[in-house]
Amino acid sequence: MLCTFSPGRMDAFQNDLEIPVKYGVRLPVSMTCGPCGISAALRTAPVAHEIVSDMEALCPGAWILNETNPMTVVTAALNAAAKKTHVLGLCHGVHALPQILGPALGLPLPEGMNIREYLYSWLEEQGLDYAFAGINHFIFLVRATLNGEDMLPRIREWSCESLADLKPPHAAARIICNQIGYIPINHDRHTVELWPGLCNPINGYGMRWTQKTFVHDRRLGKVNQLEQIRQIAAEVDEVDWTASGEEMTMIIRGIAIDEAVRTVVIVPNSGQISNMKRGIPVETLGIVHRERVEPEPAGDLPGVVGSWNRLQADVADLTLQAALEGSRDKLIQALSLDPASGLADFSQLPQMADDLLLANREWLPRFFDNGKNKRVS
Repeated sequence: MLCTFSPGRMDAFQNDLEIPVKYGVRLPVSMTCGPCGISAALRTAPVAHEIVSDMEALCPGAWILNETNPMTVVTAALNAAAKKTHVLGLCHGVHALPQILGPALGLPLPEGMNIREYLYSWLEEQGLDYAFAGINHFIFLVRATLNGEDMLPRIREWSCESLADLKPPHAAARIICNQIGYIPINHDRHTVELWPGLCNPINGYGMRWTQKTFVHDRRLGKVNQLEQIRQIAAEVDEVDWTASGEEMTMIIRGIAIDEAVRTVVIVPNSGQISNMKRGIPVETLGIVHRERVEPEPAGDLPGVVGSWNRLQADVADLTLQAALEGSRDKLIQALSLDPASGLADFSQLPQMADDLLLANREWLPRFFDNGKNKRVS
């Protein structure tokens, strides 16, 4: 089963995105963390849990491949209900790696090559052994050796040298690497949301590094996508059968023909990141087999990288508890811990929580049907 959904669609997303603005919180993408991402998780996590509960009864042993955000919380919700169901979270953040390895190490994506071939075959043929790790949208390159030589110092040198010419999509990433020694892989539009010093009034709420998501743009995008589907269904347009860089197609094929596939995997931490809490979904390389996922060991998340990831993982865990229990108190605790909420006045976080709950009440039955949250009714 392929899983991508959003209860309340764009109306609810607009509430997630715009209500925190009244309290001083402005995030570029708003689908991972902060009050925006936490609010989205309240809508999506319970539905994810119910989907797998149904699968356990109707098709035990089936696969669910998740691309629904907020990825960490939603994938945790899927796994919380899974006993026999195989759960795999998927993201394409690592597809930005050529934009780092190209200028830093002279290993750009060859013209005409599929990104999957580049990541999982070609780099190995060149002698590069690499590993990345973290929670979704906050993954860092933690190992890179070329024919046995450590390349992280060269990446640090490139990050420092290029500071005079800061341009998207990895300007903020290079600053992070220059200051803490490790580079995040995702484009800056996600990275800055998880690092408050890169998304505050001084830098235009992250606009120095990226562009803001606007709900009307997303609405228009959905209209255009639907029209494209209709044109194909009416045989006015033809299907483009050119192979894409989509990881999911490769994984589905591998499961169907019982062929192991190396890819990015987001699964509960079972030790692949040795200094992260067990059970929280983390993102690393891994092998997808027909009946299981085998994450590749990435070792420790070093220094500051580990500290920030563990904090964000704790926020995600609190958010999941709030979503599944319908707990206003745990929602406020999650907001209080989340770094992006620091843009708001701390004393106003309970009111922000109530505003978000009331605006999306239609899609939050657990918060209003359990009799525990009278302060928002």
